[in-house]
Amino acid sequence: MFRTRLTELFGMRHPIIVGGMMWHSKSEFVAACARAGAMAFLTPKSHPDPESFEADLIRCIELAEGAPFGVNFSISRFRSNEINDRCLKIAQSHGITRFETAGSHPGEMIERIHDGGGVLIHKSTQLRHALKAARSGVDAVTIVGMEAGGHPGTNPHPSHVILANALEQTDVPLAMGGAIGTGRQVLGALAQGADAAVVVSRFLASAEIDAHPNYKARIVEAQMDDTVAVLHSIKDTWRVLNNRTAKLIQRMEKELGDAAKHSDFGDMVRGDHGRRHAYIGGDAETGLMSMSAGAAQAREVESAEQIIATLVQEMEAAWRGLAQCRIADRAATQRA
Repeated sequence: MFRTRLTELFGMRHPIIVGGMMWHSKSEFVAACARAGAMAFLTPKSHPDPESFEADLIRCIELAEGAPFGVNFSISRFRSNEINDRCLKIAQSHGITRFETAGSHPGEMIERIHDGGGVLIHKSTQLRHALKAARSGVDAVTIVGMEAGGHPGTNPHPSHVILANALEQTDVPLAMGGAIGTGRQVLGALAQGADAAVVVSRFLASAEIDAHPNYKARIVEAQMDDTVAVLHSIKDTWRVLNNRTAKLIQRMEKELGDAAKHSDFGDMVRGDHGRRHAYIGGDAETGLMSMSAGAAQAREVESAEQIIATLVQEMEAAWRGLAQCRIADRAATQRA
């Protein structure tokens, strides 16, 4: 067991945060992570409307069996955020006090969450954004670097570099994410000064994820070189599975150069495009699907509980291994 400022803040047993995953972070999965001792977040935008989100939230409360979980709000520069306002009210009406925001600055959501007795961790891809969020009053910050799956921003640095600099400039609790898929990496994040590790892509093939078996089989097959970052040309960088759609977008970006616009890529850059073709239809070559190299550690379809148990076991083993590396001070030993 490891106790940190973030395990205390969120009431989780392990310093493992499963960040909100669009289309995937629904009740069965989130509750399974919560019961296993990690902190996971329901994603309102994974639902067609606030009413559907509320029904899933109620189910998650039941399935979690009293274990803490939270709600994630993705704040987009390109798409509507209207659902966030309504779903924050819904979450608070059901007693939810743990929240995660990602994307743009959370702004007035910080005060609304605090007024409701809640705590907020904000995910940042740039050091300056992390520091701004900390100054604005968020309770904790997640640092993710260019290796992270999903949208790591235009930042060129890996997460451990951003973390090292953030630790010198703020004292809020920090989590670190980006291609973390083993317990050794979780312990490494703690050793570097983080209060928790964010693990996401490792869970893509978990049993509780509601996705087509063909998609999960593709995740199980994935190796560490099977991701690619696309859409950097329009400053909407997206690290995804390197499939047929990703390769097509890379070619288009090369041809369009600096003249590229979001509209040039049409439906291919819509999250629902990948959802319909891959998550529902089973065609993992069509659509953009968020993924980091951490997915390479998913070598079979297994429960979220088993994944978290494995991560914890690996953390403990790595801790014991480090203890054996330490050389005692001979002079002190002789004096004793």
